[in-house]
Amino acid sequence: MLSLLAAVLLTVAAQSTATMANAAGSDHFVDCSASTNGLGTQASPWNSLAPVNSLLFGPGERVLFKAGTTCVGQLTPSGSGSAGSPAVITSYGAGAKPVIDGNGVVGAVVKLLNVQQWQLSGLEVRNAAESPAFRTGVLVENSSGTTLSGISITNMTVRNISGWSGGWYSSNAGIAIQTDISTSVSTWNDITIANNTLDHVDRIAIAVTPQDNRRGTGLTTNVRILNNNIRYSGGDDILVVNGDGALIDGNDAAYGGPKATTGCPPAGQICNTAAASIWVAGSNDTTIQNNTVACTINQQDGQAFDVDWGNHNTTIQYNYSRNNSGGLLLMMQQIGSEAPSDGTVVRYNISEDDTNTAGCPIVSNFNRAHNVFDFPGAIPNRSDSASPLPDIYNNTIYISSGRPTSVVGTRTGNTQSGSYKFRNNLVLNFGSKGYLQTTGSVFANNLLYGPRNNNEPTAGTIYSSPQLVGPLQSATQASGGATAYQPRESSPTLGTGVPIASNGGRDFPGKPISAVPSIGAYENATTNLVRNGSFDSGELTPWSLSGAGSSLTTSTASNGTSALQTGNANSGVENTVSGLTPSTTYLLSARVKVGVAGEQLAIGVKNFGGSENYSKSTDTDWALNTVAFTTGPTNTTATIYCYKNDGTGQGYCDDFSIVKLTNPGNLVTNGGFETGSPTPWTPSSSVPVNVTASAAHSGSFGLVTGPANSGVQQTINGLQPGRTYVLTGWLHAISGEEVALGVKSFGAAESFRTVAGATYAPATVVFTTGTASTQATVYCYKNAGTAAGACDDLALKELG
Repeated sequence: MLSLLAAVLLTVAAQSTATMANAAGSDHFVDCSASTNGLGTQASPWNSLAPVNSLLFGPGERVLFKAGTTCVGQLTPSGSGSAGSPAVITSYGAGAKPVIDGNGVVGAVVKLLNVQQWQLSGLEVRNAAESPAFRTGVLVENSSGTTLSGISITNMTVRNISGWSGGWYSSNAGIAIQTDISTSVSTWNDITIANNTLDHVDRIAIAVTPQDNRRGTGLTTNVRILNNNIRYSGGDDILVVNGDGALIDGNDAAYGGPKATTGCPPAGQICNTAAASIWVAGSNDTTIQNNTVACTINQQDGQAFDVDWGNHNTTIQYNYSRNNSGGLLLMMQQIGSEAPSDGTVVRYNISEDDTNTAGCPIVSNFNRAHNVFDFPGAIPNRSDSASPLPDIYNNTIYISSGRPTSVVGTRTGNTQSGSYKFRNNLVLNFGSKGYLQTTGSVFANNLLYGPRNNNEPTAGTIYSSPQLVGPLQSATQASGGATAYQPRESSPTLGTGVPIASNGGRDFPGKPISAVPSIGAYENATTNLVRNGSFDSGELTPWSLSGAGSSLTTSTASNGTSALQTGNANSGVENTVSGLTPSTTYLLSARVKVGVAGEQLAIGVKNFGGSENYSKSTDTDWALNTVAFTTGPTNTTATIYCYKNDGTGQGYCDDFSIVKLTNPGNLVTNGGFETGSPTPWTPSSSVPVNVTASAAHSGSFGLVTGPANSGVQQTINGLQPGRTYVLTGWLHAISGEEVALGVKSFGAAESFRTVAGATYAPATVVFTTGTASTQATVYCYKNAGTAAGACDDLALKELG
């Protein structure tokens, strides 16, 4: 690799050895597809990286690369901007981001050395090779012995960086801010890394670190790592070492970590095969908030977050952690001469089935203890600190059935020295393990639900069903997102916490915290208007019978303790809901199933100022069904129902909810195919689809897929990050075959629902966009079979 690198650098040097003079604030244009090298104007652009590398940038100086083009080599600009007038490299024109491709023969594709007041944006960077080496996408390095300021890296795409997945972080990164250890101390200030996409980077997506694993540098100040989308990092996703006041906010990271255990560089080089998604070391006053982390896979660590050695005042809050192999949080013991971490606060986070990676694209073969909160050594307690104990409060933690996962644990055994605080947490533990045994730990007002565990805390503990919105993730139920963990109005979590000073003032979704807080990550109940919609009160009231034979059952429930069981035919219940707003669109939803395959069960709504509306389901497993309706101009009530018209088996309904639709308009274009064409839907494969009158569920047209590997998809833009949406549609196949309605690329794992059989039936998928995601791709797809499928009336709406 070194000989190839030398050849590239010699070629660049041969192209131009003189520094080019430039006018302050001038623009220069590069089009690497141009046949001849020009003057650097838009009409006569440069056609290689060499003129840019020879340019001495000054304040306001800009170089713009043409969209849709690719430049090969290394970009090494020099010079600096000034405060308010930075040096800039960006793009121009319409089309895909211009690509700077290191082709695997350069160390850093874009390298800035000892410069400041720079902005990089709008480029795509690649550096792929068959074998790993020390490679980065963008490297910004300070060896000046001074403080340098003002680096902004935004709206970049960095992909396929073939570094050492177990090597040192800033030397094997997508975007690296590196401080070298120099005789005079070097320091960075004012760093922004925001709204970038990083994909398949080995080792780490974003690193703000020294050149190696030593102190020897100043503390990097005012670091902001915001709203980045990160996928399939070989090791870690985000790391700050030796930071002061860093903010890591709104990032969406998934599927990282699996390659670190086998990616060590040659002997004598630093190697760390352990990896976590977002972590800090040797840093002060770090805030990690509003991030989504899913499916981090690493055999040694694998947590969503890691408070590693020597940190002071780290706050981890408002994050959503799901299915990470090592749990929600790793908290390291004191390392060497470093002081133990202190002032650590972990609050208002949601941990959904962490350590269970069964639904992840890469499944972990995890061979050590499973812990949501992992203390591998002595719990860090700093005796001279105002906040010596790790403080874990108002989190919601869910562990699915049978999992060998401890809520709080260590790597070996079940005891650990040191103490921690654990207060106001909602723990739904359906697994087989409990809590770490310590001396002096503080427990208060935690609500525990699930099978009892011998070593669970008892001080101030509440044992009760939390009565959440659901559905909760399971082997047969995909994640419903963070909103599944919001309590219903009857939940015992509401207003039963212990007051905690300096609690941040808001809960997971941003609602203010009362003087007497609730338990868990949500302060307030869902806005569901249906009374006893979960049937967990132990009686039917205020539901009334429609026909005979309906009753409560505790033998099967979608969520909570009870559900409604209808009779075989002409049987159901209804409930009059008040408090509705006239001329307003609502979504009625419920979980339903039938006891006999092929039979139907309906949910519906009437007496609301419009025509009765209902939806039938034939599912034999619990599935979501929905009905949208708009109240009349004077109507404030509606009657909702669950009803089984005929058949030989019983029906079941649970978890009724009515939610106002924030935007009742359909966000899908041509969802009913009434234009007679699939446009703007695009084919999912080369297998053709058709729009025909015979496929209509309503209106004049519907979509017909091919028999296998066939369907359509549509990308919906303009969605709101962190919001919940409902995708609905009507589908059918033939007897014994299935067609799917689904959503992907929304900042979380793909989710879909299948419909079987030859009769049109409804399908509903509820999903929550990632905290940095503003789009989603919805689809109708038939994966396998011998006959065509059909889809119609596809709609996407935002839940209020």
